[in-house]
Amino acid sequence: MQKKIIALAIAAAFSTPAFADVTVYGQAHLAYDQSSGASNVAGVTTNGGKVAPGASRIGFKGSEDLGDGLTALFQLESAVSMGTGSGAAGTTLFGAARDSYVGVAGGFGAVLAGRLALANQYANDANFFGGKVGDLGNFTAAGNAGGSRVNNAIAYQTPKLGDFQGLVAYVPNTPESLGLGQTVANKASSYTLRGSYAANGINAGLSYQNLSATSVAPSNKIFSLGGTYDLGAGKIGLQYVNDKNIGLVLGADRSTWALGGSYKVSDRSTIAAQYASAGNVSGTVNTSAKGLTIGYDYSLSKRTSIYAAYATVTNDAAANFSATGYAHGGVAAPGAGFDPRALSLGLVHNF
Repeated sequence: MQKKIIALAIAAAFSTPAFADVTVYGQAHLAYDQSSGASNVAGVTTNGGKVAPGASRIGFKGSEDLGDGLTALFQLESAVSMGTGSGAAGTTLFGAARDSYVGVAGGFGAVLAGRLALANQYANDANFFGGKVGDLGNFTAAGNAGGSRVNNAIAYQTPKLGDFQGLVAYVPNTPESLGLGQTVANKASSYTLRGSYAANGINAGLSYQNLSATSVAPSNKIFSLGGTYDLGAGKIGLQYVNDKNIGLVLGADRSTWALGGSYKVSDRSTIAAQYASAGNVSGTVNTSAKGLTIGYDYSLSKRTSIYAAYATVTNDAAANFSATGYAHGGVAAPGAGFDPRALSLGLVHNF
């Protein structure tokens, strides 16, 4: 109730027509990380303590019944740096936009347009440390051409077909969507396909992305299959990702797999562990890496929890996978051959 009152007050302040249903939501997440293993990278000291913003965000979402079975909907979501109170990386509100879109839904499914998920479509299919140190996206999304989200995308999501649901998204001009500008020489489009299944304790996703930054370079093609199985007292997860033409370099291919699980020690306590392994880039030796993360979560309430997590990465001589980064933030990526480690204590409040 309080969220809707706030939303209606905002609407009245700007003299807009009535919002049929608007919700204010988000997450306040702050962690203290103690990092080691990569003492100095490009002049940046990565050892020592740092406050990291986790996956903090604030969002507004709403819908309006248009009649005839149609619903208009929107979402505006922005990352927030809890340590400074600003948008992530010091940007203004919504300058660090997360999934933000407008669309129409009905019996046919939903059509959305705006800033939509890219790597995030698959990076969380079996991720037991999303937004924390050891976030699986540091491995499964490393080297892709787009990042976690892409601008100016158009997507169609099917209605639920039994236990299945499908998604197809198209980006007319990927360079412009990634902030690289548009010219005749580099204009190129990208697309992604996804199918998901949710039933009988299984949540699984199958994704394919074809990402093109220029019309003359090979496209980055990413295939992912992953999911979790709910055992009641805990969950197990498994994911496989095949990444072709990493960095838009023809033949630079890599496979990554991950295995994880969680167990409810009590109604309030959960322990989790996750292991990831990235193979060598084709034709390039010493580019593989392995990562291990363990953690403990304690729920203070339905919306607030505290946690401790420890992540360690072992990089080969020419690899630079991170123990922090992706949705968590933290220190800069390590130099090649460093083995970063991070111990993190954090608090998460969902609203």
